[in-house]
Amino acid sequence: MRVALLITTYNRPDALNAVLKSVAQQTRVPDEIIICDDGSSSETCMVIDQWVYRLPICHVWCSDSAFRAALVRNLGVLRSRSDILIFVDGDCLMPPAFVENHLEISQSGYLIAGGRYLLSAQKTSLVLEQRLAFSRVFNNWKFLTVPLGPFRDIGHRSWESVRTCNLSVYREDVLQIAGFDESYLGWGREDSDFVVRLMRLGIKSRSGRLATCVAHLHHPKNSRENLQINDQKFQKTLDDPNHLIAPSSVLRV
Repeated sequence: MRVALLITTYNRPDALNAVLKSVAQQTRVPDEIIICDDGSSSETCMVIDQWVYRLPICHVWCSDSAFRAALVRNLGVLRSRSDILIFVDGDCLMPPAFVENHLEISQSGYLIAGGRYLLSAQKTSLVLEQRLAFSRVFNNWKFLTVPLGPFRDIGHRSWESVRTCNLSVYREDVLQIAGFDESYLGWGREDSDFVVRLMRLGIKSRSGRLATCVAHLHHPKNSRENLQINDQKFQKTLDDPNHLIAPSSVLRV
């Protein structure tokens, strides 16, 4: 089973470098590592160039025009050739068994909703300055690997419990809904819209707790100036139970 890791980034090369370092330490290195770059400057390319000979990296880029995470993720999906896609953000460090555990609990007809552990501003600075070892970042109980088995599927898990900063799903399921809706511009709701439509396809949510947690580096909040517009757009998706295919997508069939 081939697996692709899709890493979304924008002008944070120091964080991306740390993330790729955590990828290099995986017990199961992904078959594809696709950097989904939402218009970063050349500094990000310089970081990628340092890793491209060590990891199976592909760099997809769109011009810097607003916040277009939906578009750049779709471009990553379009480039991928793997069975399973793991979406993470470019400021999320992965413990060594992260990819292996996602694969271990993945199953056709399910998405895996991973968790996150928020690092403080101080710890984030130490990590980026390479003064704090990853082993000390991942010593929290959230990074334990516990074989919960069927307990991962107990209880109703709504779209609200799923974040695309740590999510795995079968590529064929993403294609069936035409991926993310690219009409979402600015921060917010494009990921919720994506998950709602996956669930309408019949995809169930499986908890990745105590197996697939990431360490989320601290950063200032993104601008919320488009959030009201995106909220209204997302509400239309919620109100229409027949809305399945993304109306605006490079993946639309």
